[in-house]
Amino acid sequence: MKRPFNLVLFISGTGSNARNIVTYFAKHEHIAVLGIISSKENPAIQEYCVDNQLFYAKCTPWDEHEALRLLTHHACDLIVLAGFLRKISAVLLSQYPNRIINIHPSLLPRFGGAGMYGRRVHEAVYASQATETGITIHLVNEHYDEGRILEQHRCQITPSDRIETIEEKVHELEYQCFPPAIERYCLSLQGRL
Repeated sequence: MKRPFNLVLFISGTGSNARNIVTYFAKHEHIAVLGIISSKENPAIQEYCVDNQLFYAKCTPWDEHEALRLLTHHACDLIVLAGFLRKISAVLLSQYPNRIINIHPSLLPRFGGAGMYGRRVHEAVYASQATETGITIHLVNEHYDEGRILEQHRCQITPSDRIETIEEKVHELEYQCFPPAIERYCLSLQGRL
């Protein structure tokens, strides 16, 4: 029997998207999450990984050579950036061509680029008086938020929405749409779609 398609998640924050992805793939027939690499100290995620039989590694300060060693050791097929705030180097991109997926909390190319992450994005969306926002799931290349777009999902912004409600709507889209998008991309790489 063919082994599962192996994912490793990179995080920099609390790991809420990572937990959601782990839950989604927990009993998947063809795709498995092997572990989480964090660019910051994260005892809660470390404990979560132990409880869910995943490997956990913190690379602080960020050490891409160590991350690459871990990816190779664990036979990683695809890297998922789930709230990861470091730039991916050309070395890692060359080792995982079209095998690094990111999620961005806006409809790229709007509100993307260096320094545009988290609440900053929602503040910019709010300030622009946009009538919609959403998420973009894309492949990673050498430029921030410029890789090939795989999927976009939208939500409406009403006149009564504030930055916090925009952020909540986008988080809900992330939780609903990111894991299935990862699944579709992995299955397409395996020739199962």
